Amino acid sequence: MGSLILKFNTMRKQIILIIFSLIAISCISQKGEIISKSNIKLEGRNTNIRDLLEIDGYYQDQNYLKMMFFEDGTYVSSFSFKKDIPENEIKANMSKSLAGGIEDKQFSWGNDWGVYKIEGDTLVAYYYLRGSFWTPWYFDEVRYKIIDKITIQKIYWKGLLKIDEQYNKERSPWINGSYLHFTPADSLPSSDCWLKKQKWIWRNEQDWKDYMQRIEQNKIKKK
Repeated sequence: MGSLILKFNTMRKQIILIIFSLIAISCISQKGEIISKSNIKLEGRNTNIRDLLEIDGYYQDQNYLKMMFFEDGTYVSSFSFKKDIPENEIKANMSKSLAGGIEDKQFSWGNDWGVYKIEGDTLVAYYYLRGSFWTPWYFDEVRYKIIDKITIQKIYWKGLLKIDEQYNKERSPWINGSYLHFTPADSLPSSDCWLKKQKWIWRNEQDWKDYMQRIEQNKIKKK
């Protein structure tokens, strides 16, 4: 009986190890697919988004989804503010009003970080949700039409990974999405994030090196 239990436990451990290995391989494969498909890059210079849109603040839709665009070509969505903080305080000091870990080493105040490019009156954006050993990566394309200097509309959404192909066949990516309206704010948070640390998100390797050097210098100053 003891021998049978020992064999069962050994088999169970092997099965668990196989499952973990498959999950890890899947996550690695997804990241490789994302790198190969990510053709919107950080260019190491500012975009001309200020000519088209107000960005010193944040955008929000009727469902309270919040979003920010930065001059350097990054953007972030799905962040929130501390509970019971009045709007005038948020406008006066947005950085200190954010919920989450804005001061931690991972720059984790925003959930979905991405990059964008400007095509006429449209912002074409990729956003990335970073996977881990347990969770998959997400890599989607979203487009926002610029209605005026303080209003954008979500008009397109599509998953870009192979696992999204069947779902994409069943629906059109073009949507009549929600409008997001601008709220001005001061003391804005930085665009520093995990995504900008990835060499593959930059068009030129030297720009990535310069960014990483700046991050290290800032860490030294804070000590």
